[in-house]
Amino acid sequence: MENKSDSIVCSSCGVVNLLTSTSCLACGSKLVIEKKSFGAEDVSAKSIKKEPYGIPQWLKIVLGMFIVYGVAMFVYEAMNLPSGSVQRSGQSNLESQTQAQSQTQEQMPIDPAIVTTITELEKQLAANPNNKETVLQFANTLHDAKFYPRAVEMYKKYLSLNPANSDARVDLGICYFETGNLAQAVKEIESVITKDPKHQMAMFNLGIIQLSSQNMTEAKKWFKQCIAIDPQSTAGLRAQQILEQH
Repeated sequence: MENKSDSIVCSSCGVVNLLTSTSCLACGSKLVIEKKSFGAEDVSAKSIKKEPYGIPQWLKIVLGMFIVYGVAMFVYEAMNLPSGSVQRSGQSNLESQTQAQSQTQEQMPIDPAIVTTITELEKQLAANPNNKETVLQFANTLHDAKFYPRAVEMYKKYLSLNPANSDARVDLGICYFETGNLAQAVKEIESVITKDPKHQMAMFNLGIIQLSSQNMTEAKKWFKQCIAIDPQSTAGLRAQQILEQH
């Protein structure tokens, strides 16, 4: 049994140190020998068993940070704030988004730059609500930030000002897909192909939507049409890979 006269209890974390120690082995605090007498009860095991190995101060701080982070993430997820980047029509397709949906939905904090951009665009739209370029930029920014329901509204507003923009309508369809409205997504993107039969990204995205719905016949049909437009493009090559896998 270690005699208390041969040891020092750290006043910061409660860890028992050797009498020859000048700083606590656990938390690094300076050890001070108290000048007082000890009775029989003081030097017994009972006198030091109350807290022989306390939690080091640094560990308390780390645990506290984890608790705060956990609470913050819980609130964040409860608010259903999306995160990450989304690539729109003309830049990429739905495939990466569909794959992300099947993975663990790990939420990350929103990029402050996105918040700043959204705030600035809102101010610009308040001053000039029907500026087509600003409306489209706002819709694309919301899309990239994965604020899909609001992006839907902005794409609809933009298309009411410029209904001929096929890429914007495909992006609208993608946002409908992301919100779970597959029927409207298919309707919007098919309307693009009706007007523009060579819109390759529209075909590829329709293939991805049908693939996500396990409608393999329709999915393969759109992938094949996508390949026929340009088999060497990024969309064409990826469509071929998907057909080979299915």
